[in-house]
Amino acid sequence: MSEVAEVVPKIVKFIFKDVPDPFENFNIVIKPLENSRSFWSECYQILVTPKSEKYSDKIISPLFVKIPRISAVNLACDPDNAEENTKILIALTEDFKNAEFPGFPIPRFYYGESLENEEMAGLVCEDFSGIGASIDFVPGFNDSQTLQLMSALAQFHAKTIKDGIPLEKYNNDLYDAAWMRMLYNDTLDFETLCPEKLSGRIQAVKHAFDDDSVQNSDNLNSKRNMPFVICHNDLNTSNVLWNKTTGNVFFIYSRYSKIQFFQIQAFIDFQHISKGAVTFDIIRIFCLGLSVKDRKENTERYLHKYYDVFQNQFSSDSIPFTFEQLLQSYSDHFNFVNATSLFSLSYYYKMYKDTTLDPEDDPKEKEEKAEEILRRAIGILDDIQSI
Repeated sequence: MSEVAEVVPKIVKFIFKDVPDPFENFNIVIKPLENSRSFWSECYQILVTPKSEKYSDKIISPLFVKIPRISAVNLACDPDNAEENTKILIALTEDFKNAEFPGFPIPRFYYGESLENEEMAGLVCEDFSGIGASIDFVPGFNDSQTLQLMSALAQFHAKTIKDGIPLEKYNNDLYDAAWMRMLYNDTLDFETLCPEKLSGRIQAVKHAFDDDSVQNSDNLNSKRNMPFVICHNDLNTSNVLWNKTTGNVFFIYSRYSKIQFFQIQAFIDFQHISKGAVTFDIIRIFCLGLSVKDRKENTERYLHKYYDVFQNQFSSDSIPFTFEQLLQSYSDHFNFVNATSLFSLSYYYKMYKDTTLDPEDDPKEKEEKAEEILRRAIGILDDIQSI
């Protein structure tokens, strides 16, 4: 058992602390999970079955475990920054547990410990293997999925506003000056990877990576009299699970595949969670999860869907902002949010170009996906420079 895997049995014993020696009383299987879209942590699945009737009522299974140790994917995409990325991962090891938001489902969490307690570091939540699945970055979200996401976010934001959730617990401390400089320096590599199409273009939008981006964003949000909400801050395609077994079926057709998916099962990976503007997560969904064409043609329609659902959560005289204010917020925060989007897209591009990751995938298909990721990055750059 590897050094990292040794952490998992300790966590198992903690979760089943009401059972004397769970490894004697249960059949417990710990399975490493390979996921080419997981940049950061090593992931495991825990399967628990009873050996007898005794303690069978204590069983929770299956469980999904993330250990804050830099993954092979991260090392392949960013081999020169393993130490820096490990420090970042330590800061990101947080959980978002014991919360229920109608319309915005999240997994039940059973355990969360940061690397301040290194021997017990990790996150554990309910596992949706066989029930839910994420989609690939390309083609990304289709129209039905995007509309569902707008409805879910609208309900989530309305709940956080109406319930007066203490936002001081969720200050955006991660995106400090050092973090913004890291985002810029890493994203700058994109120019080297694609010199013909990106030479000088990241440098031209350096202002989007301003050291004071968080404070500037907060100040602008307050100036516009817009409420703050809890933001996921990492809503890409891999962090939304779609239910494959119930609900109304729809299909994704693309040049790459035909995939059957259903309704939203859960939002996962709340490791970037913080307070912020209502448009933070919306912008990430549009810019990371949609083609440039789909984003530009449908932005206002999708925002109308969000606003229609949002305003229905309030009485007519208590709606916190107008649709026009929502449009302004989208423009106000576009640059700041897309500093992280460009950073992410540079990693996705490296991932699809790396032949050692998912070696069984069709090389031509991976190249097409890499080119689509590049088009989305160029679309963001065009829009930042036009604002």
